[in-house]
Amino acid sequence: MNIEEYIRKNRNKLDVEIPDEDYLWTGISQSINKKPNHNRFLTLKIVATVIVVIALSIITYQVTSLRSNQQLILAKIDPSLAKQEAQFQNQIKTYYQVLQKTDYNEELLTSSFKDLEYIDTLIVKYSEDLSTYGPNPKLLNSLMDLYQKKIRLLDRMLNEIEKNKKYENTKTNI
Repeated sequence: MNIEEYIRKNRNKLDVEIPDEDYLWTGISQSINKKPNHNRFLTLKIVATVIVVIALSIITYQVTSLRSNQQLILAKIDPSLAKQEAQFQNQIKTYYQVLQKTDYNEELLTSSFKDLEYIDTLIVKYSEDLSTYGPNPKLLNSLMDLYQKKIRLLDRMLNEIEKNKKYENTKTNI
């Protein structure tokens, strides 16, 4: 006797449980009609956005407090140097505003923003040294020199942008 014959002969004995078809179809229809749960991804996106905003806020706060601490260090050392540093920083800020308003191609500039970033890191290091070791005339002169170099570099960049624009205008007029 093979298995198929055995199942046919004993089918009534084997099928003793009757399935609840209404219950099964209710479960199947609910799973078919159920919309995918996008709440998890939405929650993750919101959490990621909040983390990014908080991180940017902290970074902005630290950068602004670092700049204000630099002025305070020089104000404690020499008020005239603090005034001169404030003038340098205002001039640098003005150059950056003018630079942002111009439509420039960074690849055409011989001066790069990496040079400006390097000067900024040196300014931070010198300011930290001033707060750690106290006033040192060589350090103060070097710090003021860095501000002047940054201003000259920004001025050079603006001049290059202006020259490129003049060259492009004469090139198109020809």
